[in-house]
This record gives sequence, structure tokens and C-alpha cells, in this order.
Amino acid sequence: MKRISIKVNAKINLSLDITGVREDGYHNLDMLMSSVDVFDIITAQKSDKSQVTMDGQVVEANNTAVKALALLQEKFNIAMNVDIVKGIPFSAGMGGSSADASGVFFCASKLFGISIGEMMPLALKVGCDVPYMIFGGAARVQGVGEIITPVEIQPLTLVIAQKTVGSSTKDIYKKYDEAGGERAEGKKYFNALERGAVMLNPQIANAKTDLLKFTQSVFMTGSGSAYVGVFDNDEKAQQCLESLQGYVFCKLAHTKPQGIEIIVQE
Repeated sequence: MKRISIKVNAKINLSLDITGVREDGYHNLDMLMSSVDVFDIITAQKSDKSQVTMDGQVVEANNTAVKALALLQEKFNIAMNVDIVKGIPFSAGMGGSSADASGVFFCASKLFGISIGEMMPLALKVGCDVPYMIFGGAARVQGVGEIITPVEIQPLTLVIAQKTVGSSTKDIYKKYDEAGGERAEGKKYFNALERGAVMLNPQIANAKTDLLKFTQSVFMTGSGSAYVGVFDNDEKAQQCLESLQGYVFCKLAHTKPQGIEIIVQE
């Protein structure tokens, strides 16, 4: 195989709890995550020199896909040309950057016959969501992202709405450390980072206000800024979607059983 093209699905956090802070400063997490049908398309082929382009532009070294490629090249002495077409919104808490890195690892596995298991330590170096994103589906993710337990959930109909771009994940965790966050307390949907995210950028909560007009099941995903509303059916979700005006991103979506889908391999 010389070339592969894949869809890498976004994720949402149905719940996100923080159970403590480690000595190295990283937060211990306990999350329920699911893939959704919002995706980036990644095409990779074997090459003599690694390069990543995104929406037609060469991307810089701090990009997660570039970091993933660099780690692969260092450990396995491989190179790929990777092209990414973005469909996952930026700074939304939907794992867009992690999706791109996970896609790079998946493509390398297929093109060079490297097992995913060998890549997991590298994936965790790029980001805590990257190992989960390679597999996707519904899973409980704990620790700093290294403990992944598949679970079963009912298929969900969703409206995902991002009113404005949020603050950096680093700043949101810092604000959580200062101000604390919502606790689980038996709630089905919750996010410990929401309080800090809204304190840093109150405008993101406008999405929550708009979604609550149509459903009481509303939660922020990841470190924001997107909010998710859960609906009984597509018709109700569509009514909500049509009411949303002036959004950076809004979409009727559904949960998916996998994180990555192969489009073409040749």
C-alpha cells in the first residue's frame, strides 16, 4: 500500500471530571467520550521527506500532526506526505488537533505495518486525547488519557453549537485550579472545566442559553467552546439548528461507533 485516505471523527465529552492533580502538574481525568460524525479528511502517502499540509497550506512545527510525524520518523525512520482537509472546528473541545495526530498514527500503521500498540506511547506524548481518538467510539477515558475502556451507549442525536472561539486549554485548566468546577454528583452530563471556561470567555455560554430553549440536556464538550444539546429525534434537533444565528459552527450530528473510517487505500 502506498496511499491511504481516511475520515477522522471528532469527539464529544458527555462527561468530564477531574479527580486530582499529579506531581508532574497534569490533571487526572475521568471522562465519558464518544465519536461524532463531524470529521477531518486525511490523505497520506509514503515519501522520502515528511510534510503536512492543511487546507492547502504547509503547517508549522507546533502542529500536532507534524509532532506525530516527527516522533514516528525518529522511532521508525519513516516519512509521509500528509494532507488534511479540516471539517472539525478549531478551539471547540471536539478534539480537532488530536484527531489529526491520531490520523497520522493510523495512516502510518497501515502504510508501514506498524502496530497501533507500538505507537501508543508516542500518541500520548502528542496529547492526552490522541490514543482515544485512534479508536474512538464510546469509551471511558481516565488518567491522563492512557486508560481507555470501551463502553456501550445508546445512539444520540445532537446539535453541536460553537458561538465563539474559546480560550486556550492551558488557560482553562489554570482557571480550574484557581476557581474549581462543577462536580459530577450523579449528573448524566457535566463538565468540570465549564466554570473556568465561561469565566475566561462568558460569550461561549450564549450557546448553552440557545440550546436550553429546545432541550434540557446541554453540556460543554472538552475545554470548550462548543456546547452540545441532546435531542429525541432529528426533527426536534433540526428545529433547534434552524434557530441558531451568527454561530462559528453549528451542526446536527450523531454519535459514531468508531473514530476513524477508511475512504481509500491503494
